[in-house]
Amino acid sequence: MLFRDPAFGVSFSFPTGWSFSRIRPGANANGLNLSIAYIDDRSVLTGLRGLVTNETLRGIHSWPKTVFSSVEFGYDARHVASAAACHDLVRDIWKQESDPVTINGIAYWHGTASGAGVSTEVKEDIYATYVAASQSCVRFDLAVATSHVPGRHYPRELTTREKALVHTSLSSILNSVKIAPPAR
Repeated sequence: MLFRDPAFGVSFSFPTGWSFSRIRPGANANGLNLSIAYIDDRSVLTGLRGLVTNETLRGIHSWPKTVFSSVEFGYDARHVASAAACHDLVRDIWKQESDPVTINGIAYWHGTASGAGVSTEVKEDIYATYVAASQSCVRFDLAVATSHVPGRHYPRELTTREKALVHTSLSSILNSVKIAPPAR
C-alpha cells in the first residue's frame, strides 16, 4: 500500500494487511503510545499525520504465546523555522541519541525512547529530518509494543530471529520513504 502526503511531499509504502489511520488535526489521540504524538502536551493535534499498525507478523506468535503485542509506524510533520529547531523538537523525547544515519538518501537524526505501564512496554526508534523545501520537521516513530501480562501461561520473550523479523518489518517501511517538494 502507498501513503502520500502532498502537503509535506512525503510518501512511503507499507505492507498490505496492516491497518492505516490518517490522523487529522483535532482527532482523538486515544490508544496512541508513540513518543512523537506526545512531545509537547498538545498531543496528536500538533503534527501526527499517519499511523500504520499491525498486531501480527508472519513468523512470530503474538501475545499470549510471546510478549509481542504490536508494531506501530507513526508519521509526523510540522512546520519549523530551521534544521536546529527540528533537531531540538526531537531531542527532548529521546532517552538516547544515536549517530545520524542516511537511509534511502535521506539524512536523519536518530534516537530511541521507551515507556512502560501496566505490564506493557513500548520501545521506539525515532528518525527525524529537516526538509528545507517545506520548512518542516518530518519524523517517523518505529515502535514495538510488548505485553508481559500472563495469560494461561507467562508469555515467552522473543527470540533473536523474531526480533530481527520485527525490526525488518518496520525498517522496510522507513526504507521506502521518499520526500519531494510539497504540492503547491
